[in-house]
Amino acid sequence: MASPPLIALVCSDRHRNGKTLLARVLVDFFLLEGRDPFVLDLGYPEGAVRNYFPGRTALVDFAHVAGQMKVFDTILAGPGRDYVIDLPADQLAKFCEATGDLDFRSAAHHAGFRLAVLYIIDEMEDSLKTAAAVEDILIPDLFVPVANRAIGSALPDGVPGLVLTMEKIDHDLLAIITNRRFSFRAFILGDESGVPMRLRPNLKTFLHGLISGFREFEPALSLLKLRE
Repeated sequence: MASPPLIALVCSDRHRNGKTLLARVLVDFFLLEGRDPFVLDLGYPEGAVRNYFPGRTALVDFAHVAGQMKVFDTILAGPGRDYVIDLPADQLAKFCEATGDLDFRSAAHHAGFRLAVLYIIDEMEDSLKTAAAVEDILIPDLFVPVANRAIGSALPDGVPGLVLTMEKIDHDLLAIITNRRFSFRAFILGDESGVPMRLRPNLKTFLHGLISGFREFEPALSLLKLRE
């Protein structure tokens, strides 16, 4: 039996801490699982995620009401598939406000979606507090704190529930994987030719940690459902 579609919001209260990188790996994970994800890139006008998935991405200016409606209407008009939203830090408050004003959570549930928030906890203590506030506002079906070892994180050890860790990436490897022609999915499927041998273990460790965590989404959601 197929699992219900997921709306995965990738966000943080800080810039340049790995959100787009995390979103990319998540989209490729869905594709590897035989799913059909669509990406809503709210990083207008640059559109970082769109560069990697041009055929399945909509670049949206969320600063304006028309853009906000486009995001929610696109999702609700296209049920049955997964959506990944790459949300810039400067649009976080507006996103939380808009979802409340439009009662998006209820509408998404009615359409058969579940909502997951992947929140990168930055190194400042305020980031942890903002993450808790966002969880209280959005009330997602699954809230996943993420620690990026490359920048540090205020996330304490021993946090209960599902936690994702982004392992630190070698500088030379980062230059390779940020090239718009690079595909995590192709690498996982065995095409390692674009990555020097000395850098492959680093990338495999990075991907293994995230994908292992992504595979825990369904068990975690099922467990939460049983507790309702």
